Amino acid sequence: MDQVRSNFSGKAREYDERITKIIPRYTEMLGVLVSCIVPPEGRRLRVIDIGCGTGALSMALLRAHPDAELTCLDMTENMLDIARERLGHHRDARFVLADLYDFEFEGPYDVVMSSLALHHLVTDHDKREVYRKIHDALRPGGQFFNADIVLGSDEEMQEMYMTRWKEFMYLSFPKEEIDHQQVPRYRREDSPARLVDHLLWLNEAGFRGADVVWKYFNFAVYGGRR
Repeated sequence: MDQVRSNFSGKAREYDERITKIIPRYTEMLGVLVSCIVPPEGRRLRVIDIGCGTGALSMALLRAHPDAELTCLDMTENMLDIARERLGHHRDARFVLADLYDFEFEGPYDVVMSSLALHHLVTDHDKREVYRKIHDALRPGGQFFNADIVLGSDEEMQEMYMTRWKEFMYLSFPKEEIDHQQVPRYRREDSPARLVDHLLWLNEAGFRGADVVWKYFNFAVYGGRR
């Protein structure tokens, strides 16, 4: 995790420009996640964005739900500084610097959401434990949605995913950079899991209606309700 933190810290300012060239349909993916959120009746929406990065998902949320009470959590100070710049005008935005491994949720929340962050949890056990913590931090009926990279269900499917993903990145970056920097860094630092396993772990954690709401090759939006 220290290497991940270091990489994101050093590239915080260029992150927003690069991410749409690395992640296919990035803006669409975040929009789908936000569209799934159902606000409570009679009170304000309380949301936490875990691994908020530069605040892109939180900004999309506030466009749809401008009165939301929002907590932005990230482990990288430089990323969180950009999120503050982007979202600081919102009077009920709170910014927390913490590692998800150590963070204690101050629920209950109506929504826990995340994008392109939970694949940095190193082991399957880590992911399952975080899903349990998220479930317990939600109000009854509260929602969790995650937009993230996932693995294919078998090696053949995963090989196809990687081929399609590299073809997309080749459109914006030199092939040598993708083959010798971007993809090796992904294999070295990221720990994605199969989508079918994520759904199983959500069910194990107690979520209801765990499902996939959007998918494009090796990127997906999935979640469930407490």
